[in-house]
Amino acid sequence: MKLDLPQHCQLLLQALIDPNCLDQYSSAEWELLIRLARRVKLLARLALIVKERNLWDTAPPRITTQLTSALVQVEKLQQLCHWELNRILWVLEDTDTPIIALKGIAYGLMGLPYAKGRLSVDLDLLVPETDLADIESLLMIKGWKHRQISAYDEHYYRAWSHEIPPLIHTDRETEVDIHHTLMPVTTRIKMDTTLLFAAATPVKYSKISLLSSVDMVIHCAINLFQNNEIANDLRDLLDLHDLMTYFSDQDKDFWLRLIDRANQLKVSHLMYYGLYFSQLIFKTPIPEKTSSRLHSKPGKLKQRVMHQLVPLALFPQNPDNTLPSASLSRLLLFFRSHIIRMPLYPLIPHLIYKIIHRCF
Repeated sequence: MKLDLPQHCQLLLQALIDPNCLDQYSSAEWELLIRLARRVKLLARLALIVKERNLWDTAPPRITTQLTSALVQVEKLQQLCHWELNRILWVLEDTDTPIIALKGIAYGLMGLPYAKGRLSVDLDLLVPETDLADIESLLMIKGWKHRQISAYDEHYYRAWSHEIPPLIHTDRETEVDIHHTLMPVTTRIKMDTTLLFAAATPVKYSKISLLSSVDMVIHCAINLFQNNEIANDLRDLLDLHDLMTYFSDQDKDFWLRLIDRANQLKVSHLMYYGLYFSQLIFKTPIPEKTSSRLHSKPGKLKQRVMHQLVPLALFPQNPDNTLPSASLSRLLLFFRSHIIRMPLYPLIPHLIYKIIHRCF
């Protein structure tokens, strides 16, 4: 199946995968590109691309001003996340609990190419569920607090979610999300997180560990196609592309290990979507027949429906001309995200609550 994108989506995609085309962009196209990239948190990534390809001097000055601001913002936020991690490790230095850094902070610690251009507004950590209550108590004693949330949302986090309510330090206000697994506990997939900790790799001179290469890729696919509603999540798919490209260049057995791990963790259908859309949109160099070894794949009808919905939802709407088809795609994927995360008996009242809460 071919990728059929609206013109404004093609404008953004071409800038990301074929930056030399930026030489041909008009002032109006640059302006729209900046607005689109900002909406999907890729403005600093675009700035790095422009610098890397020596296109800085050819871009309009008002554009490079915004790109510079985006780089400054990302650098500042990443500094805040690293300092927050430092403070958390200081609080937990006398505990033996293993701690795994996730997502943006992990990409930075690993030195992933383009990690310097990734906008990270919070710090994500994974700890064993058995240690979760003690860690939460220690952090709250040392100045971290939960945001004020409703009793319903509190119950949602404690009973159904894969993380506790976000913690925010009273002085620094950096958000910390502490996970005890990688997907909601209400989902049909029951992941054995001990496998993740057993395969984690320690960061040199630190108590922090990172997910193994294949687990990091799988987590990215889970986050995108299981935990999120996909709307405006183009950055997460680009993360997936970056990770697979980086690890496959370093390890000739990477694709074999990735598929075996996805099968072992029973998330092969989610990994299928990750492989499919990363290759479809970003032309990820995935060996032929890689996905054929997955034990579980969505049926043909699901594949066709997702092929139509996902790209429209991933890319930002044109701020000057929103598309009804994209709005419908986002709505359908919103309902999908809830249906695959929760059984029907809590799902229906949950959706009613969310709809009422959004409307009023």
